[in-house]
Amino acid sequence: MKTNDNCCPPAEALDALQRLAPDAPLLALGQTIFWDEPMKLALLRHLAAHAPTRSILFGVHDTDYFARLHTRQLPRGAQVIDGFALLPHNDGSTRALWSAAGEIAQLFGSETVPTLQMFAHNGGHVARVAESCSEGRSAFIDALTEAWGWRGLVARDPAPRPVCEIPLHAVAPALDALLEFGLDGSCQMLEDADARARACAWASALRARVRQYADAHPNGSLADLFVALYPELLESLHGGALPDAVGFTRTTELLRFNTRTAGLPRFALVDAFVNPATRRACEDAYNAAVADSPIYTLDEFGEGALPFDLLIPQVGRGTLLLTERYLVVLTPEPQIVRLPAPIADVHGLAQVIEAQWGDACTLVGKAITLVPMLAREFVFVFNERGSPYLTRTARFLQGLQAGGVEARVHPLLRLRYPTWDTLSAARCVNLRLPEHLARAFGEPTLCSDVLALRWRAVIAEQRQQMEQLAQARRPRALMALLTERAGERWREARATYDASLHALAETIGRHADTLRQHAHALHAERRALIAEIQRNPKQFAALAPRLHALKTQIRRLNAERLQVGHTPEAEALRARVRQLECAAERARLEQIRDAYLTVEGLLQTHARPAAWWFLLLGRAWFEACAEGLQARLEPLA
Repeated sequence: MKTNDNCCPPAEALDALQRLAPDAPLLALGQTIFWDEPMKLALLRHLAAHAPTRSILFGVHDTDYFARLHTRQLPRGAQVIDGFALLPHNDGSTRALWSAAGEIAQLFGSETVPTLQMFAHNGGHVARVAESCSEGRSAFIDALTEAWGWRGLVARDPAPRPVCEIPLHAVAPALDALLEFGLDGSCQMLEDADARARACAWASALRARVRQYADAHPNGSLADLFVALYPELLESLHGGALPDAVGFTRTTELLRFNTRTAGLPRFALVDAFVNPATRRACEDAYNAAVADSPIYTLDEFGEGALPFDLLIPQVGRGTLLLTERYLVVLTPEPQIVRLPAPIADVHGLAQVIEAQWGDACTLVGKAITLVPMLAREFVFVFNERGSPYLTRTARFLQGLQAGGVEARVHPLLRLRYPTWDTLSAARCVNLRLPEHLARAFGEPTLCSDVLALRWRAVIAEQRQQMEQLAQARRPRALMALLTERAGERWREARATYDASLHALAETIGRHADTLRQHAHALHAERRALIAEIQRNPKQFAALAPRLHALKTQIRRLNAERLQVGHTPEAEALRARVRQLECAAERARLEQIRDAYLTVEGLLQTHARPAAWWFLLLGRAWFEACAEGLQARLEPLA
């Protein structure tokens, strides 16, 4: 995890923010309440002490798509509940999976995928091992590269839908299965019976609350559920009623677009893209920012494309295309409006949209334009490692400024949690560690206090192990390394490997060498006879029979030498050698996976823990995490 040297106590960051953006509310925006977004409540105590007039809004990003799989074929054995699939994420059959509002991770779990590229970088030969696996290549790669402790929901509906249009009654059974995986799976990690009983009771109550809300609101959406439960979850973390400084919203409210809202500063960026005087500079800045990335440039959407989507109630969400004659929305069934006159500003765009589809549409920025839209009025709060798009967003804003387009935005407020360092603040709980952590820590169960003290040292050890595995390029070196770590099993395997190689050298190798030396001697004799004939051609008749005999003998010896390695004994020895080499390579892959999941998994969850984990183990952990919070301002432009 990259460390930022300019992190400081929240008081210092809030004081600096007071000078830069004194009146801007804080905004915490996320797709689901079951991940790290509610953790930003840790800032509340610091706000009360150092910025009591500043409010913080917790928002549900309900205009984002629910999930995407990019394939209609589900992996074998996928759990499907009422049109929704509950899937793991791996670098095989679910490589293209993207689940936003329907994801969850068990305690210590995260969407940390051990990719094939990562294995190759660390010396792993996945293809070689996969080809020899009895379970089949695809199944082996899926299992090897699966993110531990994570599941995501995907709708089987071929047309992707935003969160605000996912019917709650339809997704509720699948959501309950998702919560069962995450909540109940985490509860079973608590070794102490009393702690496990308390955690299971809380988890059961949360699942019951979700079912109760779904039953009571048959026409509601998944976003409605999240907005309703958000205050309850934050109150549990806070330990009581929330102060007035805390508010709740959603992007269908923040980005509601009509003739009454078009003049808000959050839509100033839209105006710059629509205005003919600045449109070209905006398009150039956007295309340059997304170049060499999976994000589409504007021309890939079609003529007149803008980096904004319009969400039309009951119609769908789609990219806006604006030309002098037409306004097109690329919803599943494209919407086309012929314009009586060219649109020259954001107000004209709002008039056309409201006249055509009413005043309840939402205009939302694409990957790198959403944050600049809202950062004009709000100060975004991000956790460390939050949002991979921000680097390109900053590049886009720099491009706007270089093109002479005003790009005023507030800085971001980054939060860094002392997650695993403060685990000792909770009453000591014995934890049943996941297998990869159990092997890394050397114990199947561990007191939470000990984990808090040891986790950084264990990460350092696992990093060193990955370096050593990458450097063990030859089978014997790899087996020697495995012997150091796994003991007797690999000591015996290496002895068998050496004995097999020795047998090959002593039997097949020695025989082949004898045949080769004999053939070389015959070649030398034949060359000498040919030289004699060249010196004295009259000797040809006398020497020809011997030349022919030598040629026949050499051919026979070469043929015999080629067959030496194909005897049943040789094939058996070679098969044993290959089997041991493959077993060693498989063990290397398993150790790389364990080390990577330990290092990256602990660092990822340290930076972005699921907020509800703290309620399973006790609020004291959350209080300590809030007390040790660090923050920094990150300029966007």
